[in-house]
Amino acid sequence: MGYFPQILNQEGETVTWKQRQEGVADSETGDLAITWADQDIKAIVQPARPEEILFEPGFSVADYIRIFVTANIQQKDRVVWQSETWEILPPESFYFRGSLEYRTALCRRVMT
Repeated sequence: MGYFPQILNQEGETVTWKQRQEGVADSETGDLAITWADQDIKAIVQPARPEEILFEPGFSVADYIRIFVTANIQQKDRVVWQSETWEILPPESFYFRGSLEYRTALCRRVMT
């Protein structure tokens, strides 16, 4: 394993990872029941850069962050950082000498 886990332990901050779990489909609507499994993980959190964002109506650059983690984050999972909830967009995995080094993803603020 490379140096990222050491950097994460020194520079990372604790965020709550809300792992999305789909349940049984509702018999009337066909919608899947969604539950969330919460886990505290270490992450390096940075503001997103405008050039890496595909803007959607109603969102600005302040509504996006980039996270770096070793956890197995997936698209549509969520993280809670500084009391705000963020939805994870498609993550990317980076490897060093054949071993997973870290995952990174843009996250968009969940509007309530």
